[in-house]
Order: sequence, then structure tokens, then C-alpha cells
Amino acid sequence: MGRVARRYIAGETLEDALAAIRRLNAAGAEATLDVLGEFIRDFSEAEATARGYEAALDGIHAAGLRSNVSIKPTAFGLLLDEARCAALIRGLAERARRLGSFVRLDMEDSPCTDRTIAMCRAFRAEGLPVGVVLQAYLRRTERDAAALAAEGVPIRLCKGIYREPAEIAFQDREEIRANYRKVLRILLAGTAKVGIATHDDALVDDARAALAELKVPRERYEFQMLLGVREPLRDGLLRERHPLRVYVPYGAAWYGYSVRRLRENPALAGHVFRAMFGG
Repeated sequence: MGRVARRYIAGETLEDALAAIRRLNAAGAEATLDVLGEFIRDFSEAEATARGYEAALDGIHAAGLRSNVSIKPTAFGLLLDEARCAALIRGLAERARRLGSFVRLDMEDSPCTDRTIAMCRAFRAEGLPVGVVLQAYLRRTERDAAALAAEGVPIRLCKGIYREPAEIAFQDREEIRANYRKVLRILLAGTAKVGIATHDDALVDDARAALAELKVPRERYEFQMLLGVREPLRDGLLRERHPLRVYVPYGAAWYGYSVRRLRENPALAGHVFRAMFGG
């Protein structure tokens, strides 16, 4: 597992993560920093996570790096105490505003969806620099995308990795791809910045076509990829001068993160192992 993790985890320390971001910036990419940890059991862990993110924002700013941060609300205590969770995230978003940065609220499994979207809306109403993630495999996402796009909320669109029942989530790969394509066009027709988060060649090709068809300016979108995954595809997008951001996770909780990601998404495991062995 350590060998797998080294491919797409920056390391255990902030210094490791900042070094990875510096390399990505030099190659023309921006970054999103993620301090690993989710589904915590004690609120002291949430407070420690918040301190870790504050240090990360300060480190990014001090080093003059091109990176924002991405957080999982459950790592801030969403499932323990929603009000205290919101207070911690608000404090981080206020810090990001002072530093000219941005906080992305990651989307987790379906019990968190409504609460995460509501939190994002509340923070934006306070003028805080936050956005959220939508998952194309959820049947509700087309409706959420239309509403959030109309509100000007910055969105990262991904397929989704959590196991969800068929009543609320598409199960077939082609159905998920079809919904991704539909939702992406809804978002690109809006006014806010769109993160096109995928390693799927078919979806990347379709996104290229949609960007050209809708004449989307460079400042309104970016491709987003995971550290260490599909690097030739990443480099090709950079050569084509598309804006691109790489998700850079780091921290001592790398083992649990790795196990969960590989268990929840076997396709990701395939990408990682092909990257490891040059496939």
C-alpha cells in the first residue's frame, strides 16, 4: 500500500506537499491541497484538521505558490456537530479571503450532500471564497447543477466514488458518462468557474468539444486531475494550453485514505497501477 500511495500522496508533511506544488507550478499546473483525514470520531480531530489547513494556507501564501485548498466537511466534524463544523470552516474561509485564496468543499457520500451544499451557499452569502463539488453519478446532480450555476457557485464536477444505491445513483458506466456530459454543459453555460475533474479519455475529449462549441474563455474553466494519475494525459492538456489543476493530498492519514479510495473506486486502482508500471 505504501508503494501505491507514493504515486499519488505528496507525503506526510506540509513541506512534502509544498515541494510537490512547487514542481507542479513549474510544469505549468496549479494545485489544490488536501490535508488527509475524513469521517473523524472526536471533535479534537476536527480542530487539529483546521489548524493543519490554516498552516497549509499560510505556507502556500508565504511560498508564493499557485494553489488553493480542498476540504472534506466530515474531517471538520460535519457528522459530529454541524454548527461547530461550520464555525471551523468559516474561520478557514475567512483566512483564505484575507490571503486571496479559495476553499473547495469536497462532496462525500449522500448523507452529506444537502448539508454540504447548504453550507456552501451560507458561506457565499457571507462573501466567503468557497465552491463545492458535484458528482455526476447522482441522479439529483442535474437539478443541483442548474440551481448552483444560476447562483454563480464555482463547481468541480467529478464522476463520484462512493457506493450509493441505484435509487439515487446511476450504476452503469455509460449512464454516468452521459450524465457527466449533460451536467458539464449546464455548468459551462453558467457564469462561474468550472473544474472538469476526470481521467476518462472519452470525457476529456467531450469536454474539449464542449469548450470549443460554447466558446468558453480560459478563465472560466480548468481541468482537474489527481496527483500521479494519468500524467501523460495531464501533460497533453498542458501542452494544449488548457488551465489545469492537480489535487495534492498529504498527511499522516495516507493509509486509510488509500484503502478507502481503492476499495470505493476500482477504476482508480487501475489508473494508479498502470501509472506505477508504465501502462
